[in-house]
Amino acid sequence: MKRKIIPSILISAILAASVLSGCGKSADAGAGSAQEQQAITYVQVMNTSNETIKSEYLYNGTIQPITELVVSGTIQGKVASVNYDVGDYVKAGDVLYTMDTSDIVNSKRVAEASLASAEASIKTAQTNLELVNGASMQTQIESAKASLSNAEIAYNTAKTNYDNNKILFESGIISQTEMDNISDAYSRAEVAYNQAKESYDLVMKMPDENRRKAEDALNSAKAARESVVAQINSYNKSLNDAVVTSPIAGFVTACNVKAGTVLATNEPFKVVDTSKVTINVSVSEDIINSIAVGDSVSVNVPSVSNLAKLGTISTVNPAANAGGTYDVKIEMDNADAKLKSGVFGEVNFVKDRSDKTIVIPVNAVITKGGEKYVFVMKDGKAVKTTVQTGIDNGTNIEIKSGLTENMDVVVKGQTYLEDGDSIAVAENTYDAESNEALLNGESQNASSSEPAPESSGASSSGEKEE
Repeated sequence: MKRKIIPSILISAILAASVLSGCGKSADAGAGSAQEQQAITYVQVMNTSNETIKSEYLYNGTIQPITELVVSGTIQGKVASVNYDVGDYVKAGDVLYTMDTSDIVNSKRVAEASLASAEASIKTAQTNLELVNGASMQTQIESAKASLSNAEIAYNTAKTNYDNNKILFESGIISQTEMDNISDAYSRAEVAYNQAKESYDLVMKMPDENRRKAEDALNSAKAARESVVAQINSYNKSLNDAVVTSPIAGFVTACNVKAGTVLATNEPFKVVDTSKVTINVSVSEDIINSIAVGDSVSVNVPSVSNLAKLGTISTVNPAANAGGTYDVKIEMDNADAKLKSGVFGEVNFVKDRSDKTIVIPVNAVITKGGEKYVFVMKDGKAVKTTVQTGIDNGTNIEIKSGLTENMDVVVKGQTYLEDGDSIAVAENTYDAESNEALLNGESQNASSSEPAPESSGASSSGEKEE
């Protein structure tokens, strides 16, 4: 925008006019001409148009990786190999380092030998269990059963013979000797029968007892095998754990191990995923209710680029921290890996936004007696125009009513104006500076020996300053 102003030579003409006053008609005419020039106030204007204005809040924070992991194994001892160093990029599954496994391998071999022995014990127990219901046992049962049957027949025969001869003996038909022989035979038959019955009962009980013993032996052998298998599985896990891989893709930021030395740290490796980064800021209560998870924000990282990056709010803590502010986390894509951990960043939160609205410098609006107004240049005159304002971002302000597009609003020099004053646009910066000096009364200070002539220039504009 161009400005037009009273040049410095005009100030000299004004001073000369005051010295030569009363010296003739030509001098009076020159003074009158100078006063007419001073009656015009030179200003800067801007032409209004529909724009966008935002009320923004700026907060600072530092860039952090989206994921940062300490990678370590469960195996202690000597480090066998180290495959990466600080600054290297690794993919998920890449082997970072390995541990010495010679002792684990030896222990596993011993356990595998024990497993073979346990398998043999199981086979023996299974064979014994099968014999409990085998042909041999069935033969013993049948033999005992036959012996019992024969003893029972002999017993019954001896008993019948004894009963019959007892009657004869009591009748005196047979002698005492014959009766004693018959009684002895009966007693021997009874004893033989009882022994056969006991043997039979014992044989019949043997399968159940032997089965229980055989089953117990088999279960014991299986338990021993399972114990050995568990040991072998443990050794296998240790062998797997001895190969330490990265769970994520990213850059190595710490390597605290060395091949051939005993592992003596809880943080052998540290890997960070910087494909996305976060920046944590603490916002005030003025903005906390205007933001939400998923909102887009502008993030400026001066050390990387002058262009702002787009971020997305990932978390908003609804509870204030010890400092009375609210913690907010923003995520950003970082596929080019230019955003480094620890770099300073600035986050802009938009509280209010208005599009296609009139926006002018905030200093162009004058507030007096509760009234807000601006001066619009129209046909060389300053027209006082009442306005209603909206968003104020400290530099510019939204005009909600009172102004439309293509109006020339006074943005510099307005504090010296009154409604209807004659105004002109300053042509350059030098003229603008000279005009400010004149409006501030410096022309009077330039002539200390002579009083300044009355005019509508510096003195009257000074009265209009608010």
